[in-house]
Amino acid sequence: MVSQRILCLAMALSLSGPSQVLLASTAWAAEAPECAASAPLDTRIEAVLAKTDRPETQRANDALRLSETRFVLDHIKPGDHVLDMGAGGGYASYLLSAAVCTGSVDSQNPPKWVEAFKMEPARQALTAARPNVHLVTSDFAKLPPPAAPYDAIFIGTVYHDTYNEDGHDAVAMDKALLAALKPGGLVILTDHRTVDGAGASATNTLHRIDKAQVLSDFKAAGFELVEDSDVLANPADDHSKNVFDPAIRGHTDRMALVFRRPL
Repeated sequence: MVSQRILCLAMALSLSGPSQVLLASTAWAAEAPECAASAPLDTRIEAVLAKTDRPETQRANDALRLSETRFVLDHIKPGDHVLDMGAGGGYASYLLSAAVCTGSVDSQNPPKWVEAFKMEPARQALTAARPNVHLVTSDFAKLPPPAAPYDAIFIGTVYHDTYNEDGHDAVAMDKALLAALKPGGLVILTDHRTVDGAGASATNTLHRIDKAQVLSDFKAAGFELVEDSDVLANPADDHSKNVFDPAIRGHTDRMALVFRRPL
């Protein structure tokens, strides 16, 4: 007997419209073991990383980024609508799109980034491979309201970059994120730490930010802190170095925080 999975694949191949492809892909995801509500985190991570449609340059970073992947996906569930903020070339967007299964991901980048780093080919490849990913091109402070509220927002080592936009107002931006979330929705944030007390003084020089500054911003915007993990901490990091310095790149001392919109 022909399985439902094969029928779904045949439908995706025979129908040309993107909506039909998305329908087939979500039907497949609904049956995948890693998409079950009871699927263990290890099963979900293994399945997400096993997807062969991701660029090889991204797959080569999986081992280095595994701790962050575990931290993020532990707060994402099948069916979620997620914003990947400052998504760059889409490393996290690929992972999130598989982790949400029948859900969806908005992959956002500022227009200056898209132009300066020639991101558009990689972004188009992302949406071609993953029909449940939608591209958002906007400044951080001008994120369009989502069609439906987000279950989660991921800000992966780019919160400091928001400070480098002209006229940045951190609390105003974070209040907009609060409004874009469902009640109980989460902001999952990682970023490179400065020395304590540095505030936002090194966001454009070292690409780091003081954890106390981040905590203060989100508290002022109305969020609740629900997790402050040391899973990405590295006390041996030289906090005076730029995060792109070859001596420390990929091994910086990073905060790992989860904020929640109150119910």
